[in-house]
Amino acid sequence: MTNKRLWIITVLCFGALVAIKTINDRIGREVSVITETPRHGSAAGIAPAVPSAAGQESSARRRKPGEKIVRKDRLSPGRDYIESIFYLNKEKIARQKIINEEVVESCGEIPEGRVDFLDESKKTYGTEYYLQGKKSGPSRTYFADGRSNIEAYYQWGKLLWKREYYNDGGIRLEVNYEDAREQSDKKETGVGRVYYKDGTIKYEWNLTNSEKVGFKKSYNQDGALRAAFYFDEQGQPVE
Repeated sequence: MTNKRLWIITVLCFGALVAIKTINDRIGREVSVITETPRHGSAAGIAPAVPSAAGQESSARRRKPGEKIVRKDRLSPGRDYIESIFYLNKEKIARQKIINEEVVESCGEIPEGRVDFLDESKKTYGTEYYLQGKKSGPSRTYFADGRSNIEAYYQWGKLLWKREYYNDGGIRLEVNYEDAREQSDKKETGVGRVYYKDGTIKYEWNLTNSEKVGFKKSYNQDGALRAAFYFDEQGQPVE
């Protein structure tokens, strides 16, 4: 009788361990879709932050197994904004209006997780991830021939960093917005650099909250400083 009881207890314990492992594996797979990090690291040496769902209630519907979401971008007739349309199995489910990389209008619902996209004007394509209707996680864009065009990282719709490449593979631009000052010209805030095709610095700036005096500098292709401008915390020129 004792041996029979031990055998029953052993079987029950083994079954419980198998069930716990199955649940943990499933949770791990769901979390990895959102928390995937880029293979090449972040611009300016700052590791990308992982979006936290703490205190957030997810309202976006969960996609069914096998569903694929595709976003297609095209310039407006007046070429003054980008229209993004999201499709689920060829059916339009959401639409966004984008100006200067900022979403200014949005309608419809974007399911959470991976979205494949195609820019019909630039002839580029790539992948990105969404959480509660906002970009969250790594984004990768490729030229038509498959070479890397842009690597970026978003958190709750905010662009944290971006790196762009020339079509020959050299870095064209890298910028980090994590500590960027708030200003009208968001393209030249934070920490950024633009490079000539040979890799030398063409232009750089540092306009961050942690630095009281920021700057913008441009260089000749031989590396000689061409011009330098300095700005205080309010964005006013400093002599």
